[in-house]
Amino acid sequence: MGCRKCRKVAKTQSFIRDSVSKWQISLFSYFFIVSIGFSNSFMVNYGWELFEHVTDARTASLGKATTAYNFGSPTSSLINPIFSLAPIPNINLTHQSRFSGILNNDLAGFQFQRKGKPIQVNMLYEGIGQIPDTRNMLLDWGNDGKFGTNDPGEGNGILDEGERLDVDQLQYFSQHQIGIHGAFNHSFRGLPIGIGVKVLSYSLDNQFALGVGIDFGIVKKIYETNIGIVARNLPTSGLIWENGTVEGTTPTVSVGIHQPLKLKKIPVSLHSMFNLDISTSNRHLDSQLGFGSFSVDGSFGIEGIYKDKLFIRLGRNSVNNSTGGLGVEWEGFGIDYAFLSSSSADGLGNHHLISLIFSLEWVKSKLLD
Repeated sequence: MGCRKCRKVAKTQSFIRDSVSKWQISLFSYFFIVSIGFSNSFMVNYGWELFEHVTDARTASLGKATTAYNFGSPTSSLINPIFSLAPIPNINLTHQSRFSGILNNDLAGFQFQRKGKPIQVNMLYEGIGQIPDTRNMLLDWGNDGKFGTNDPGEGNGILDEGERLDVDQLQYFSQHQIGIHGAFNHSFRGLPIGIGVKVLSYSLDNQFALGVGIDFGIVKKIYETNIGIVARNLPTSGLIWENGTVEGTTPTVSVGIHQPLKLKKIPVSLHSMFNLDISTSNRHLDSQLGFGSFSVDGSFGIEGIYKDKLFIRLGRNSVNNSTGGLGVEWEGFGIDYAFLSSSSADGLGNHHLISLIFSLEWVKSKLLD
């Protein structure tokens, strides 16, 4: 009897070692391939911005400070892939249109089970149409405005005095990005780790690129406080263009804190959150703290929930936009609205997001009844 139990324990330990070994080999192989593939590449700052600014209304209204706040939506794993751990029956659909329909963003998030393990999938789209192409408009004929005289300014590529633009040569092109983000959990030495695998298809005019990236996230609860850490584009994410050019994006780290508070005398719960985004190469004009290419940007959000039905949200995101929103939830269906103000620097105007949340069971019950 004892030997049988020993053999069973040994078999279990062997299975665990084999599983860990396969995972470590797969991870090492990915790092090795990425390091070789990017050996002759150059680094860019905005190759994977699709996964950073396309989001749902609830996350946007909270300033995207939800690294440690799991609010039970399939889209929450875009911020931290560890949030794919719990089963989520709902589907999230978000649409945003800006600048009279020139810029359109769409997001669809859902979850499915594979071998009893939840996997969250988010599908993202961004389309920008009617982008002016002015490269062939300049009649670069010099200061005298005549072709072939070889006077000063002719052929220098600069609009000089006497030169003009040919309006008939104005053309337009478009940009399309399609992203797929899949998130699942894996336990490494007893620590649950969220893994987000993302694939990006990028079309710019007649040029095409394809890339793969990986994010890692964890959440640790200390008393009633949740602390979340996410490393994105680790070790680096890359886009391979059809002409052979490889663009790599350096990793970034986000650290978040979430503090829940439930009031006893009234049916209201409060959630406060704070987030820090740390980058070594993505400093921008609105960066709150930085030197050289290094930047640290903070964001925060506050959400009040009344009877798990009505939601009021306020926040400020990492590019200094004031944010806010409302949410209403019924059984099987909900609506979230977000308002984002324009920052003083960009002057691009205020914009709005609307998300619909529903379960398939609720849809079936309405269609079949």
